[in-house]
Amino acid sequence: MAGVGPSPVPDPRVAFLCDTGWFDAGWYVQGCPAARNAQDPLVHYLEHGVREGLGPNAWIDALHRVHDAMADPPVTRGLAAGVIVDRAGPQTEAAAARQVDSEAALLDACGLFDARWYLQHNPDVAEAELDPLRHFCEHGWRELRKPRSDFDVWWYWVTYLDPAQEAVNPLVHYALVGCAAGYATRPEPYAPRPGTAWPAGYRPRRVCLFAGYDRDGLVDDYVVAYVRELSRHADVYYLADGFMPKAELDKLAPYTQGRWAERHGAYDFGSWSALAKDHVGWEEIGRYDELLLVNDSGYLLRPLDGVFARMDATACDWWGLQATKGLARTRDNPANLFDRPIPLQEVKGRLLDGFESDALYDFLVGSYFLIFRQQVLGDTGFRRLLNSVKPQRGKLQTIQKYEIGVTHYLIGRQFDFATFIDKLHPFHPIFTEHYFKLVREGFPLLKRYLLSNNHYDVPDLSNWKERILGLVPEADVEMFERNLLRVADDDKLRRSFAITENEYGEVVAPRLLEGGELVEADQATPKYDHWWAFPVCAYDHTFAGNERAVFEEVKADPSIKKIILTRSKRIEADGENVVVAPLRSPEGQYHLLRARQVFVKHGPRINTGYPLSAELHNFINLWHGIPLKRFGYAGLESPQMLRTIAAENEGCRAVVCSSAMDRLAMTAAFYPLDYGKFWCTGLPRNDFILRPAEGMPDDFREEEARLKAEVGNRTLVLYLPTFRNDQTEGAYRFSGEELAWLADWQRRHDAVLGVREHMADTGQSYLRQLSQLGVLDLSSRRYPNIEVLYRVGAALISDYSSCMVDFLLTGRSVVSFAYDHERYANRERGLFYDLEQVLPGPVCRTFGELTAAFDHLFDGRGVASDDYGWKRSLFFDRVDDGNAWRVAKEVRYLYRGASGT
Repeated sequence: MAGVGPSPVPDPRVAFLCDTGWFDAGWYVQGCPAARNAQDPLVHYLEHGVREGLGPNAWIDALHRVHDAMADPPVTRGLAAGVIVDRAGPQTEAAAARQVDSEAALLDACGLFDARWYLQHNPDVAEAELDPLRHFCEHGWRELRKPRSDFDVWWYWVTYLDPAQEAVNPLVHYALVGCAAGYATRPEPYAPRPGTAWPAGYRPRRVCLFAGYDRDGLVDDYVVAYVRELSRHADVYYLADGFMPKAELDKLAPYTQGRWAERHGAYDFGSWSALAKDHVGWEEIGRYDELLLVNDSGYLLRPLDGVFARMDATACDWWGLQATKGLARTRDNPANLFDRPIPLQEVKGRLLDGFESDALYDFLVGSYFLIFRQQVLGDTGFRRLLNSVKPQRGKLQTIQKYEIGVTHYLIGRQFDFATFIDKLHPFHPIFTEHYFKLVREGFPLLKRYLLSNNHYDVPDLSNWKERILGLVPEADVEMFERNLLRVADDDKLRRSFAITENEYGEVVAPRLLEGGELVEADQATPKYDHWWAFPVCAYDHTFAGNERAVFEEVKADPSIKKIILTRSKRIEADGENVVVAPLRSPEGQYHLLRARQVFVKHGPRINTGYPLSAELHNFINLWHGIPLKRFGYAGLESPQMLRTIAAENEGCRAVVCSSAMDRLAMTAAFYPLDYGKFWCTGLPRNDFILRPAEGMPDDFREEEARLKAEVGNRTLVLYLPTFRNDQTEGAYRFSGEELAWLADWQRRHDAVLGVREHMADTGQSYLRQLSQLGVLDLSSRRYPNIEVLYRVGAALISDYSSCMVDFLLTGRSVVSFAYDHERYANRERGLFYDLEQVLPGPVCRTFGELTAAFDHLFDGRGVASDDYGWKRSLFFDRVDDGNAWRVAKEVRYLYRGASGT
């Protein structure tokens, strides 16, 4: 037909803005008078508004206004924290799916996404046969995966958006705003300005932000030594991620200007961020010549004078100890397969720009020791990046965004850098065999991770102390070893030290049986009735409670081979015919496969971690307490969870319980096990509460003596709270008035509260609140065996069911602080019993009721009554220390196919 041409190609941004609701026509017209007479405001925006720097809604417009207001060059203009917010708040699953569909349609139509390149450089996406564009829109950009070779997600994000927010996909932002605005998608080629060197004899003023973490809440001796040395060169401020008692922080008082501990969960950069923003302040930091960021991940081998002397004379804007190209996940990148150290000047002059083409940018200057001079300290983007740190989904994203991200940003901003080790080694040389070469060159640190994890399989680390002393004779390797043995995962450490080199120079690492190979081995391996295996707790990795009590009962019997299978914690045990080995080790597998009797705390698969045959092994479930709260098939679990629980329960040969009533409750919970599989022996761990002191294991006696000395002449009241899944909101919050009342009560009664957090409460919700009262820290770190606390405590306050029931054996006062009883009992899990009917002490739902209970803790009300004895008998058929003996007897009956119950 004459006069009819091809249909115009629709602008993909129109559909996107309409589908997502990003275009706010009313807002746009109000802010853009020229659009009031336009036939279609959206068309006006796309034809004129984008070029004029206007946004389709308030938050994108705010982005432009912030850019215009900032004095820095366009490449450094960024959005101040909080300007971009999630426009819709929490999205439903359907809304989120529509959002992804719209974003994918926009990027596809604009041709900004390279699907072939994305699949080529993300083999996990290709192998899973996922749609690459949809994967990028759903997950990829948040994981900092590049959508094409020339678009660096994190560099664009940190340069033009708010790095603290995940409000917008950076590639989508580029499609809507950045492209028309001329934003760069990657840094310019590296051409730094000349850096600064300090004149000879000048002593620069330094401020050091030191990031600490200790899982036990301690300031270790090696940290004190490290901070002491740093204090010779800088004013040091320390922040630990987690709770630390004041007495621990006071160890650093002579060497620091300020010391704090607070839980933030954002690793070292979280501590540095909080120190810079909240504790020291950028204004104060700006008065110094240099800023140091240091963490406690390494042991200081030698004084730092030589390091600072060399680097003070080196012209640069910032520096670190060494540079790294490559991560464990990028070891196959051809750019990382060089086999000789490359001089740093060659890297900067010839290679650095090529690193921008990597699918995942993986060049960094090690972030455990970084120094920034005034040129960097004055950079708005650097401060904004450090201010924006927040917890990430995993450690890898923390490394990519912050550890690598700082290096990438500063190189992109053309800041000159240097390193003390002036060569680039493949991968992270401080974790490879190259490390010992660095020490010869004066490298001052030994990273604990090299010894504890050894993820590059460096051989012969078992003699690390001798190797270090051969290079640095003055290094305090004994101090380092004390920390290593305390905090390293013992199973990983043993594997690390078991890696050797054979006569052919080949690295030999321990090999485990996995999957079908292990199942076949289980079927083929002979089983021995007298081999008793004790896997430690799968959750806190301790060897305590019921398992420990059964072990103690038979440890002197040479006819029984006792096998303790450890996880992350170091376990030492004495006795006849005892083996201690990591569960995940060839030695551990060898013994477990041959053990007929396996004692578990939760379930066969949970505690062993292996698909072992319940027909070939007798799994004796010792459980972990007498429950008041319903669980398993008696609880409010989902159908899928119930199927999982039933499969786990089926593998148990027997489950121990404490009384006829407890047996009924456990039978209800442990479906499909029948009533006859429950041994009413009593809980073995209760032996430790009632046994005379002379019959207790040595470590129990030592703990009891230490606790009594710590309590002194005061009366100890135990406070043992349980854990809730929403502990941030679910933990009880004591008001100032309530804390003052507790302090006064302690004074009036010459008493002291002892607090033991639940093992899952890593944030130490209660110790943080109550530490100001001078309470005792009774954590498992200090007192591993909770039964010691029951032996010494005069009364118990708790909402932890197994603690309350066990404490009844002492005959002393028990108070339930059930402040959220209604929510928990009726809506979450439910209870087996009415607490008032089975507990002899008061059940307090408010702090007011708790104060009344406190005032009667020591007057003996109800303790000597028949009611106390009757209620105790509901849970305990026997009140003696023979429970472990009865369990051992029942196991021996299994040898002969009989039973004593």
